[in-house]
Amino acid sequence: MIVQIAPALASEIETITRLEIDSKIASIPQCISEVDIDYSVRLQRWHTYFNGSSPQTSKPERLVLKAEVDEKMVGYIAGHLTNRFEKDAEIQSFYVLKPYQRQGIGRQLFFKFVEWMQQQHAQSLCVGIAEDNPYQAFYLKQGADYLNPHWLYWDDISIL
Repeated sequence: MIVQIAPALASEIETITRLEIDSKIASIPQCISEVDIDYSVRLQRWHTYFNGSSPQTSKPERLVLKAEVDEKMVGYIAGHLTNRFEKDAEIQSFYVLKPYQRQGIGRQLFFKFVEWMQQQHAQSLCVGIAEDNPYQAFYLKQGADYLNPHWLYWDDISIL
């Protein structure tokens, strides 16, 4: 399987929105509420993210990377520079469709995002994730520590 990692475009917001919802339903049904899978709400959220007006703690520098297999988007990671928790960067959203998980795609996306962070001279990273979300294990495997039950962080991404 050949995976292509590339920046996502604003013209792909609808695809990203659908991928996010489909991944949540298949992967973490115990962690979602109706608003988490409301297409119009999520679509609007992506429009505000791409135009740089959210979240409030973010800086303008941001990146959305997509993973494609056979020209089909199967995952993405979105993140930005921030001041949240005195960290340099934050992962905003990160999903890989269930059939494509555990094949290294998430790892490729994550490390491509870390590479971008380094180009931005960012050293530390945080990510918010529900306490009962089993995907916390992915971040812990990459060396993250707990800031609190809902936030994980890395103080020095150069060790990755």
